[in-house]
Amino acid sequence: MNESRAKPSTSTLRGRPNPSVDRNDEPRAWRRWCAVVLGTTSTALGIVAAVNATVDPFQQYHLTTSRPPRFYGLHHRWINPGLARNATYETALIGSSIMESTRNDVIATACGGPAVNLSMPAISAAEVRTVLGTVFAAHRPRRVLLVLDFNAFAGAPDERQESAGPLPSYLYDQNVFDDLPYLLSGTVLRKSLSALLGRYDEPFTDDPNAPWYWADRKRFGRDNVLRDLDLRDINARFQQPTRTLSGMRASFARNVLPSLRAHPQTTFDLVWPPYSILVWQDFAQRRQLDVTFEFKRHVIAATAGLDNVHVVDLQAHDEITTDLDRYMDIYHFSPDVNRWIVERACAGDDRVDAATVDAFEQRLRAQIAAWRPPMAQATR
Repeated sequence: MNESRAKPSTSTLRGRPNPSVDRNDEPRAWRRWCAVVLGTTSTALGIVAAVNATVDPFQQYHLTTSRPPRFYGLHHRWINPGLARNATYETALIGSSIMESTRNDVIATACGGPAVNLSMPAISAAEVRTVLGTVFAAHRPRRVLLVLDFNAFAGAPDERQESAGPLPSYLYDQNVFDDLPYLLSGTVLRKSLSALLGRYDEPFTDDPNAPWYWADRKRFGRDNVLRDLDLRDINARFQQPTRTLSGMRASFARNVLPSLRAHPQTTFDLVWPPYSILVWQDFAQRRQLDVTFEFKRHVIAATAGLDNVHVVDLQAHDEITTDLDRYMDIYHFSPDVNRWIVERACAGDDRVDAATVDAFEQRLRAQIAAWRPPMAQATR
């Protein structure tokens, strides 16, 4: 009796779990689970990357030819580096939103050879440097039209305007290994799938000749310019920053001048665009006139020894600047003015140098002093 109670049965021995066996199985099961998760995740990410690279909705690796391209206004800064790298062109136009409604064929006709418009809204001088770097890494353009915006040189040399949104700098360099944020992006994947399925679930344009054209969606005219504008405090509406001569000179030296010097085979036209006369009234109200004119003189002096650089000054053409019907607001003009700018720049008109800068400045200062506000101001 005692022995039978002390000795376990055979069935009991067979049914009891073996602790050593269980402990050995657990790590193996964990490793298998991790391997399955890792493999599944890697496969999924690989599929996402393959779809995005193949469809390439932002045209980083090739221009879209198998279907109409899609140019998303909100992703302007994501698409432009692909155009700079992959488009065929001899002339590149770079400027702010005032130049976006310039068609590529307008530039090509005026300047000769294929052209591309790489303008961006609220472009800063630092972004000009970035775009130029992408252009010259992929091409040797015969000509670059660089339409200069005074506000682009405000602040520190590397400063950008907050309203511009983020800049995906990894798309502008030549290192394809840092493109993972693009290739693995869910946002890009949604656009890839929309393109493949022919969905129209967000706004875009599809004209490669005018990818950033906005003039057909805006109203131009004197009443539109003056609406809600306080002529006694013009900048209350636009909130443009104060500029200093030292800051503007430092920004020009860092962001523009090196490219002009590094590419003597390319002709650069540095163009001062025809802002409306109201911009100059704003500068006068904010005591920004003198710093503006001094900076214009500095650009001439800084580029005087560069035979490939021409400064084009269109700001004293009062047949344009005082005709408010040509404008959407005090800065943005209609496409016929865009065409006029490109044609004059490429024809070699209105070039200014150290010998003629005084006359250009005196003419514009006289126009600013002589201008009077419209009799009926629209402030509704």
